[in-house]
Amino acid sequence: MFMVLSEARRRLMLEVMDEPKTITELTIALHRERSAITKDIGLLERLGLLVSRKRSNPGHGVEKLARTVAPKIEMIATLG
Repeated sequence: MFMVLSEARRRLMLEVMDEPKTITELTIALHRERSAITKDIGLLERLGLLVSRKRSNPGHGVEKLARTVAPKIEMIATLG
């Protein structure tokens, strides 16, 4: 689990911890490519750390909102 939580993915999670954000908002805030953010959201959803939903964006189709599954996430690693 810790191996997949790169600095970029941790920053993404922190961005959506307080309130859901669209992929476009995350692209701007994190200065990353849309495709990279979309892939990271998919991976973090499969790991159970994020959830997303689609909402109507009048005049522009549909947009995806992502948020963390909880307002605070703690991870503890025990090695050895």
